[in-house]
Amino acid sequence: MPLDVQTDRLLRMNRERLRAPLSWVATTPEQPYTNFGDGLSAIMVSSLAGMPVVRANFDEDSERIVAVGTIGHGQKNGKLHFWGTGVDALRNPVTGDAPYSKPPNTEFNVYATRGPNSAATFRNAGIDAPDIFGDPVWLLPRIWPLDDVEKTHDLGVILHISELTEQCPVVGHRPEYGRYDIPEEWAGKVKIINTYCDATPDAMRAKVAEIVSCRRIVSTSLHGLVISETYGIPCAWFATYGPGEGEGAQLEINDPKSKIDHRIADFYAGLGRSTINAYLSDRKFKSDWNAIIRFIDRRWRPVDNYDGDALLRAFPLPLAVDPDAARWDIDPSIWQNIEF
Repeated sequence: MPLDVQTDRLLRMNRERLRAPLSWVATTPEQPYTNFGDGLSAIMVSSLAGMPVVRANFDEDSERIVAVGTIGHGQKNGKLHFWGTGVDALRNPVTGDAPYSKPPNTEFNVYATRGPNSAATFRNAGIDAPDIFGDPVWLLPRIWPLDDVEKTHDLGVILHISELTEQCPVVGHRPEYGRYDIPEEWAGKVKIINTYCDATPDAMRAKVAEIVSCRRIVSTSLHGLVISETYGIPCAWFATYGPGEGEGAQLEINDPKSKIDHRIADFYAGLGRSTINAYLSDRKFKSDWNAIIRFIDRRWRPVDNYDGDALLRAFPLPLAVDPDAARWDIDPSIWQNIEF
């Protein structure tokens, strides 16, 4: 957002005193760990704004930014600034499980949504939304390039948090999901990745590096795919339906028969894609890891028509980074006192 010279100077002189109110899925006393995609919202907004963020609730009479996550439908009351947010069209901020509608006593300012499906959900509720799309985590390689991360595994398998035995970083998949079993001959080649981590910048960076250390990724997690695509890692969505050991497919995003997770469809549509690569597999059957690797190698292509520039320039606060720079030197002290 461009500013006049005097205002820009005033903000630069006071950045150490300022805090940006941000609404995200933050930790709680009952859940002290962060699902890394949620925690990265605070990393992205604080880095671009050049100041720490402070927590803002989903429902409070306050002015706040709403960024990473499928959380737009849960926001009500106050003055809201949406940037790269996802919205569930079938959930309602007032009554819960009902089609989305605009809540009362709420001012909406939409700068960007994760994808066109989220924008359409807002527009159908009478809320203006521009054709600017992208998940803010797409910009993460400019903060953490991770060029020095060694490739250690042929395939990383990223689980959705609902597939874990507990909501913490040190557990594995639920026993009924046999597709995640790793036979002895694949040990050291296939890595199961849990998206929970300690609620610190170092732990989140380590989680991203764990993904980047894999030569390929198959993921039920949205941000597993966002990280893979933005860091150029060949990948596919690990669909939760399919025959036996599974089969690869290229699914049409706008075809209801594709049964694509709406969050993932929204993200890929925001990249300008009309199809996504998916490996279809019933979770109770063992996986054919060779077949999954062959499918990814045959079908994946890097994103070449999306760079996140419009998303970056739509940031609702003055940018503390050079939008034309390939990398940003962020002072990590900005994150030091954030309650992730």
